[in-house]
Amino acid sequence: MASTIQVDVIKDIGGNTIISSNGSGTFTSNLPASAPNVSIATGTLPIANGGTGAATFAAAGLTNTPAFSAKSTANQTGLSNGGWTKIQFDTATFNVGSNYDTTNDKFVAPSNGKYFFTASLKINSAGGSATLVGAGCRFSINGTTAGDNLNFIANGAMSAMSGTNSMILNLTANQYVEVYAYYQDSGGGSGSVTGSNDKSTQFYGFKLI
Repeated sequence: MASTIQVDVIKDIGGNTIISSNGSGTFTSNLPASAPNVSIATGTLPIANGGTGAATFAAAGLTNTPAFSAKSTANQTGLSNGGWTKIQFDTATFNVGSNYDTTNDKFVAPSNGKYFFTASLKINSAGGSATLVGAGCRFSINGTTAGDNLNFIANGAMSAMSGTNSMILNLTANQYVEVYAYYQDSGGGSGSVTGSNDKSTQFYGFKLI
């Protein structure tokens, strides 16, 4: 047999009213609105109504991961004059998710989504009397140029140029992103990219929330 409890006021052990009702479905709470008198829960809150996991930022996908930052530990020589050369970022400063491949100098997307990338390069002429005529930086997806190239502007007889290219790329799982440099000098020789942990040559990125 079903039972019913009917009250108009609920009080604590000290006689203080916790909640009251006017008998018509309107309830008034006297619970304090701030600590330390309210219960403060810690940990994770389960997702209700058929959800799984816990109500944390990570469980909801609200983290900018994977994320990485890579650099070159040595100067890269042999940049083809008048052409594009893949740049070797062989060491990861950090590699959250392990999606940057230091062996093949590329980032591999673990899942579909939009990713933000930045690449900085310092490009040097072949030396001697040769001066830079043009230099550039671009991203590629699976070996195909992605978006626009960044062209460095030559200003007089320069032996080196630096520049930074940033881009948001829409990737699907397992697509990979690489960085290429363009080089051309007045003498027809081959150029180089400054490495040796120099901050002017870096490649980094992360997945957007």
